[in-house]
Amino acid sequence: MVHRREFMLGAGLLAGLSALGWRVAPAGAEGLVAARQYAVGDATVTVLSDGFISIGPDMLFGITPEDFAMMLEAAHLDPASFPAAVNAFLIDSGDRRILVDAGTGTSFGPTLGKLPSVMAALGIDPASIDTVVFTHLHPDHVGGVLAEGGNPFANATLRVAQADVDFFTNEDIKAQAPDGFKPFFDMAAASLAAFGERVEPFDGVIDIAPGLTTMPMPGHTVGHSGLLLENDGGALLIAADVIHVPAVQLARPDVTIGFDTDQDVARATRQRVFDMAATDRLMIAGSHIALPGIGHLERAGDGYRFLPARHQYN
Repeated sequence: MVHRREFMLGAGLLAGLSALGWRVAPAGAEGLVAARQYAVGDATVTVLSDGFISIGPDMLFGITPEDFAMMLEAAHLDPASFPAAVNAFLIDSGDRRILVDAGTGTSFGPTLGKLPSVMAALGIDPASIDTVVFTHLHPDHVGGVLAEGGNPFANATLRVAQADVDFFTNEDIKAQAPDGFKPFFDMAAASLAAFGERVEPFDGVIDIAPGLTTMPMPGHTVGHSGLLLENDGGALLIAADVIHVPAVQLARPDVTIGFDTDQDVARATRQRVFDMAATDRLMIAGSHIALPGIGHLERAGDGYRFLPARHQYN
């Protein structure tokens, strides 16, 4: 259940986002191709950058601005303009092409909306994607299907958690949201409509494809889901929005972000996912982890540290 206080927190953050660049504006396509490719067993996973958004301490809960600045400076980052990555993931098993999330599209300013140009530079035809998986229905994960010329993933089936579909298409819940938050519901509904009858919601743990399993990770949204890819001895956990500011939330998994639908559940989910990744020595990927976007977690004191994946030499 989303309480009015949580909606109001979200509304306050929207004003901050507007000041930081989340405004309706065309997205540029300039810049180097931002992508990294890794073998996971005999599958290929490509981390595709859609760009970045700046996140400040006003968007986080459980940490002071002073501690935020100290932790980012310790990580050699500028606390005044921390660039949080926005990633999508292409899983290519040879006979299947599955895209995990679709970027922001053209609605969130010039630092985002790079996914189409990155895919084009890599020779990835959106029409070749047979399945799109939305980890959840927030705009920075679904906006890319709302292109002016129509959904570019014209041959893809959409898989998304039923819980998120039910939440973001519920008019009563939307009516309780402040006006500034209602566009999130509108974009979610539009992204579902963009697939027409090709929407196949799922509940809980299911196999999206051989070796690719959904993993419920609620809290950020009610249906927020990760994916576990296990293929020919390799494994990768795509943890989506379990983490937004690695320099803070790795050492302090208790810190949450205002867009979490349920702060307590999101906190517990993050701690559970981190523990599992470190214990099982799983390679982990995150939607908001800077490129390469993939690596390993290891315990460090009361928290964790992230070891980026090294380049795989052929």
